[in-house]
Amino acid sequence: IKCVHVAGTNAKGSVCALIEGALRANGYRTGLYTSPFLVEYRERIRIDGAPVRESAFEQAGNRVYEVLKSMPALAPTAFELGTAIAYLAFYEEGVDIAVIETGIGGRLDPTNIILPEVSVIANIGLDHMEQLGDTIEKIAFEKAGIIKPGRPVALYPQKNPEATRVIEAVCAERGAPLLRAEHLPFEVVTLTPRGASFRCDVPGIGHVDAQLNLAGRHQVENARLSLAALSALSGRGWSFAPDRIVRGLQDARWPGRLDWVDDHLLLDGAHNPQAARSLSAYIDEFLPGRRIVLLTAMMRDKQPNACAGILAPVAAAVVATQVEGPRALPAEALAAVYRAHGAPAEAMAPPSEALRAAQNAAGPEGVVVACGSLYLVGELMKLTGRQA
Repeated sequence: IKCVHVAGTNAKGSVCALIEGALRANGYRTGLYTSPFLVEYRERIRIDGAPVRESAFEQAGNRVYEVLKSMPALAPTAFELGTAIAYLAFYEEGVDIAVIETGIGGRLDPTNIILPEVSVIANIGLDHMEQLGDTIEKIAFEKAGIIKPGRPVALYPQKNPEATRVIEAVCAERGAPLLRAEHLPFEVVTLTPRGASFRCDVPGIGHVDAQLNLAGRHQVENARLSLAALSALSGRGWSFAPDRIVRGLQDARWPGRLDWVDDHLLLDGAHNPQAARSLSAYIDEFLPGRRIVLLTAMMRDKQPNACAGILAPVAAAVVATQVEGPRALPAEALAAVYRAHGAPAEAMAPPSEALRAAQNAAGPEGVVVACGSLYLVGELMKLTGRQA
């Protein structure tokens, strides 16, 4: 399968969605592999923008199962199984190109058995430190594991220059041409609570004047990175029309990330300090004067204290809830973390009751901001009938 491989700490899912949308709008049959899912597992494996057909998923799953039965010494993880099923489904469905998101890191990630057309590295920050290392340099080195000899690399404008230096060194060592997204001529025209418009001259493709319907200032930089990836693909012989790229970017969706259900409920999967800072900046910029009630759940290993320190100042009140699973932080423990940072917080374990409590606390003019875990976002999407 021809592939685009995407790694990073935050925003790699949005970048995948933007690249896939532009590829599909240009007439290519696409695959898209991302994680986690929000409502249904098949969301993780998409063909031409839609979850893989049940019959195709079942067929690929059965074939992987038959192989496993013949190799009893293997004990694959759920993510490894999902990756095998996705790659097989993309092959059987005859995609022209698949956009593949890494799970954790890159170097040792189960997705990293491919020779991509282009490797794409989004923003790098401190997350999954137990697996990837406790410094930006160590984490960047793991992400750089998707860089392959001679294959181009598109790189997001990094906040940490140490990360850029690591990526540059690996590219030089492997003879991989590096295209830094900040070198693309780029102008933001408008920025609103629901999206942005921008202009960009894309090497090898031409002028793109686009509307983006993904919220948040950071999504503009994600779009710029996506255009750098498309430029690298163009250099490998893939054909793009600027007007079709515009259509693909405009139609791209990435549910559960700064995702407005209505004017009073905003879903965002922010689950680490880097994402929490983006969410806080969004609230400060676009929701000044509105009463903000945080509805939040977190996993124990996702730096809840650091996230609370960033988000508590923007919250008039906090309703802490809890999702299922052994990694989930108990609602009362999360409420106590927010109280320690000066925010009035109550605990309510069932997400359905917590949503009602948060809506009551926000009042008719306020906004409930649900964040802290994509598992919570998925639960709320089911409760509100939001499509993934």
